Amino acid sequence: MAKDHGGGLGRKTDAEKRLISKIRSDAKKTVEEINGMAYDTARKNKVTAHIKNELKKVTIICGAVRADTGKICSNEPVEGAARCAMHGGYSTGPTSEEGKKRALANLNPRANLVHGLNSKFVMTQEENALYTGLMNHYIEELDLDPMNIIILHRAIMNLIMNERREIAKEGEILDESQSMNDYDSKFLRFAQALGMDRKFQVSTSHKDNQKGVNFNVLFDGM
Repeated sequence: MAKDHGGGLGRKTDAEKRLISKIRSDAKKTVEEINGMAYDTARKNKVTAHIKNELKKVTIICGAVRADTGKICSNEPVEGAARCAMHGGYSTGPTSEEGKKRALANLNPRANLVHGLNSKFVMTQEENALYTGLMNHYIEELDLDPMNIIILHRAIMNLIMNERREIAKEGEILDESQSMNDYDSKFLRFAQALGMDRKFQVSTSHKDNQKGVNFNVLFDGM
């Protein structure tokens, strides 16, 4: 009998082999049992790299795995795709140079300063719409100079990365350094720097205004 080394993922344990067999026999029922586990840590330990790899082969459910809880998406995939609508089934975003140029066609020309920073970062259509919308809005709303455009870019990119961390799309495996990266706090720090440097300073120049940081000032009008 051939040894099951599991390719580049290493040798499967007996427990992994049994769980893979159950997934192949009845994926929906097995996923329901895993999602019903009482503790997130135990669930995440159970949904190993081998299990995630097996879930990618299942066609009747989405199979995307949440990085924070280990829960598996049991929604039906979009027709013709591997994932459900919430986990990127409709689009994986532009990957060619022509596609990237079309996706960024509506981006404010002043954002060309940071355009090259995204050359190896592939966004979904939804992420690109968010990035373009926020860049265009705040570049014009706050009349940003080059340094503040960079701060805005970093804020939006950390917002996108935080969303990706919350739900690991396509069942991806997040390494320890990525899973522990606090993108949410980074986003808030960049937003705070941008707001206090621009619109927040204008607001607090009025003596009747409170002197505390108010993020609603930065994000109003959206």
